[in-house]
Amino acid sequence: MITTTLFSVFAITAFASFLQTITGFGYALAAAPLLAFFMDPKDAVMIVLATGVITKVMLLLGAKVEGHFADIAPLFLASLAGALPGAYIITSISADALKAFIGVTLLVTTCAMCANYTVRVTRPRLAENLVGMVSGFLGATTSLSGPPLVLYYLNEKTEKERLRANLTRYFLLGNLATLLLSYGFGTLQPASLLMPVVVSIPAVAFGVWLGEKLFNRLNPQVFRRIAIGVISISGVMTAYNGLSHFLQSGR
Repeated sequence: MITTTLFSVFAITAFASFLQTITGFGYALAAAPLLAFFMDPKDAVMIVLATGVITKVMLLLGAKVEGHFADIAPLFLASLAGALPGAYIITSISADALKAFIGVTLLVTTCAMCANYTVRVTRPRLAENLVGMVSGFLGATTSLSGPPLVLYYLNEKTEKERLRANLTRYFLLGNLATLLLSYGFGTLQPASLLMPVVVSIPAVAFGVWLGEKLFNRLNPQVFRRIAIGVISISGVMTAYNGLSHFLQSGR
């Protein structure tokens, strides 16, 4: 029997995988806050991480994705240092606090992207390590590992094809590593993920197919606007959802 939760998982993962395909990163940004309306945010984070792996695998197998895993190796290794404390923190943080943290993270990212401020990177390796660590921490606590990387690549004026290729490979490795850490800390319960993951497979396939049809038609400016728009909407929704509970509990 299809429940409201499973239907929402299908619709949200289809939409999120579409955004992931055309922008290179929008999956968790769209899926995490929307799923948090229908379930505990900790469960939403785990579902986003698990179904996100399916999206990345489909992109790598079926899409014309450039690049190599070696390109993102320094970022990924640095992310492990941030993911470890993040996987521990999520075991004790409250649901409302997690929602608020997700929302604030997205809103800060939106402001940074809208400002269009460019930082001159004089020590690329140090910058990669810092970006990777922050990304890993956010990925383990919120599933939103993308914003630091997107800001980094946009700052470097990376073309959209290379950006999408690098992000797809990074997220695949990052999601798998975070799932393993979450399982080790007891946050991940595989049995509870089975049905949502099964339901998401056809949804992800449809989203990837539709995104590929539109990807090559996007110019760089439209690409950037979509990226900022996705983060903005997600941030407002999640911040409101989390902070409203704090305000209500304080009455």
